[in-house]
Amino acid sequence: MPTDMPTLEPTVLPTKEPSQTPTKFPTLKPVIVPTPMPTCPPQNGDFNLCVSIDMSASVCGGGNCAFCGTCNSFGINTQRCCNNFDNVIEFSKALVRQLGDLKTQQDFSLVHFATSATIASTLQNANQAIKTLHQVVYTGGSTNLYEGIKLCQQTLDSSAEGRKNLLLVITDGIPTMPQVNPVSEARAAASAAKNKGTFVIPIFIEPTGEDDPAVQLMKEISSDGEVFVTDFKSIINLKDTLFEQVICHT
Repeated sequence: MPTDMPTLEPTVLPTKEPSQTPTKFPTLKPVIVPTPMPTCPPQNGDFNLCVSIDMSASVCGGGNCAFCGTCNSFGINTQRCCNNFDNVIEFSKALVRQLGDLKTQQDFSLVHFATSATIASTLQNANQAIKTLHQVVYTGGSTNLYEGIKLCQQTLDSSAEGRKNLLLVITDGIPTMPQVNPVSEARAAASAAKNKGTFVIPIFIEPTGEDDPAVQLMKEISSDGEVFVTDFKSIINLKDTLFEQVICHT
């Protein structure tokens, strides 16, 4: 049988339609959520902070140095006397530690007050200030907020030029010393500090909240009218808030 003849149908030519061009719509980029900005403008100023701590009898429920053996709370040595005072010291240490990590230059001083006030340390770096706080011994006594503010400002008077001074007051009650006009004297000491450019920040420890009459005095003492009201158990939770309050005013 003869070989099959080749087909007469022409070979199919390639299509003349061009390949599809890439889409003109760009690939969607991932959504980038910006980091939340601080609630205050960025600051780059060096600063000093004096912490003035109330160690009057009300802090440990009426105890004073003579009774530290009996007012001692479980797990707290007689130097701290009670959980309330221990919480105040630990809060202060945590705040100083956090502020000390800033890249700006900063120093800290410490004053504690009861019937009278004492300068526990003049301006020093964060590590030294934390050691000083660790060594503070509770005394008990009355509430001499006047001297607590006055001596704190005294430590800031030796500040290096160009630094912003801040004064943090931690108290739990209305002033009772000096014996004559203790409230007016405390208000005057705060005014004198503010007139020197010091920014005053009060923390008022009061479990019943802002209805306490002493809160109004704290608002008058405050440089911006703001008072941070808390209780002894919750004061450590103010650390980040106070950190921002400090850096916003340096």
